[in-house]
Amino acid sequence: MRRNKLLFAGAVAALASLSIPLSGAQVAPPETVETAQLPTDAFSIGALEPSEGALPGALWSGSNPQTLDFLLSHAPSRPASPSLGLAMRRTLLSPGAKPQGADASLGGKKLLALAKAGFIDEARTIASLATVGRNDLYVAEAEATLSLLGGDADAACRRGASLNGGREALFWVRLRAFCYARAGELDAFDLTVNLLRERGALASADEALFFSMLSKTPPKSIPSIETALQYAAFKEAGLEIAPGHLSQAQGGVLAAIAADSAARPALRIEAAEQAAAMGVLAPAVLKRLFNEIEFEVSDMGAATDVAAARPNDPMTDALLYQSIAAMNAPEFVRDKAMRIALALSRADSFHRAYALSQVYADDINALEGVLVTSEEAGAFALAMMATGDSVGAGRWLSAMIGENESVAALPEDLGMAFIDRVNLLALLDPQTAARIARSAGVSLLSEEGPQSATLPAHGDPAVTARILEAAFDAVDGDKVGQAGLAALAASAGGSSASGEVESVIVSEGLRAAGMPELRRRNTFERAWAASFATMAPVADDAAETAQTPEERGFVPRLKPQKS
Repeated sequence: MRRNKLLFAGAVAALASLSIPLSGAQVAPPETVETAQLPTDAFSIGALEPSEGALPGALWSGSNPQTLDFLLSHAPSRPASPSLGLAMRRTLLSPGAKPQGADASLGGKKLLALAKAGFIDEARTIASLATVGRNDLYVAEAEATLSLLGGDADAACRRGASLNGGREALFWVRLRAFCYARAGELDAFDLTVNLLRERGALASADEALFFSMLSKTPPKSIPSIETALQYAAFKEAGLEIAPGHLSQAQGGVLAAIAADSAARPALRIEAAEQAAAMGVLAPAVLKRLFNEIEFEVSDMGAATDVAAARPNDPMTDALLYQSIAAMNAPEFVRDKAMRIALALSRADSFHRAYALSQVYADDINALEGVLVTSEEAGAFALAMMATGDSVGAGRWLSAMIGENESVAALPEDLGMAFIDRVNLLALLDPQTAARIARSAGVSLLSEEGPQSATLPAHGDPAVTARILEAAFDAVDGDKVGQAGLAALAASAGGSSASGEVESVIVSEGLRAAGMPELRRRNTFERAWAASFATMAPVADDAAETAQTPEERGFVPRLKPQKS
């Protein structure tokens, strides 16, 4: 849009310079058109318009560059909830002039935070538009990380080899070890690995994967994947990635696997659903992935039976989705409602439940007015809460009660489910929840719903203290972007201790950043996610991958892409 304004201004000026005689008319000179210089640094460049949730253009005004640098260094690479992923998107993808005194490294750290979290395409776009700071070490690290996530290890190794300085930073030393291992340069590899070991920076996962690459044999114990470098090492070593290896994977790794057409469909679905539940992958991407998979006709006809037999298999999500999409005739609307509720009930984890709620949101909205059972209405109410639609959730909760005077008329298990859901709704919309609770003859646990689980604390109290200081400064100085970054940094704790201070910083930081709706959604999501902690554990995913296609029950294939 900004480029269009500049082109328009230029066109006006060109027309004004033409001498065109007009009979009896005087041509007034054109009004002065103010133009703004387009930003050239990665930190200032954005990818969102105000209609897409962009924060105010002065979001970084008055902030100290050192404070922002610290907060970006502690930005989450695995957003703790979908709403926090959305908050990260709005904060880091909003265009706005960098604060006075900021250098290119601030843009590099922004790109790196986006890439690690899973906003891969957005980070690539911003990097391509930036014309200053290309030699900055953090910009280079972000570019190498994006290359690794995109499967271009050659480009990442070339980027490391082209550095003029800063080669002893740990990222580049690890990258050199990776590049030497894939090239079979044993002496250089040994020297680099010993350097990492001497510095206490050789992670056991990195060591196992590097030596597996070099020896062309799998390690005795295959580690989980966390970073882009480990993901690339997995692929270079020829190791098969299983869903069980993704428990600590950064959002960027999950997004990369979801987009990898060479990966197994079940793995791509698992990665995509996890990324969706971090707020870094759009529901439309997951829908396209579901549609790409091709099933046998017999499996499509027996979709509900397959789902019942294999409730924990992510492939059943795609199977049920396709079978539901085929029910497009009006006479199938009742069966469609029943099958959507079945698909939602298959979710055995928060990330799966959230992702499926997003996938079926439009279908559920289209069912308004259709007669459904109380069980189905309860499932639809929870799905609407997941999308942030408290009004829609309220309608479905009312449908659970139906024509009954109160919740007492429902069977005990449904009555308890209704009470649980109306209390969850109170976290999103206390007024709507209170109205529905009164009409059903139940009392809410509190005016603000059930207590949500606190976030993990940071392992270093000094980090928490500095984030808290930055949050106070942001609130006092009306520094919108800094408030959002403080909330994100507070959410990235990884210790086993309860982070009560961190949870308060997240809540108040989102409020001060002008994202109160995400504050409410984050509270709801944490409470909902806590309910899955009491569910029985599912079968080991890694063991399941050793089964043959016949043992898995159906043979999925990817549909050929249209040319």
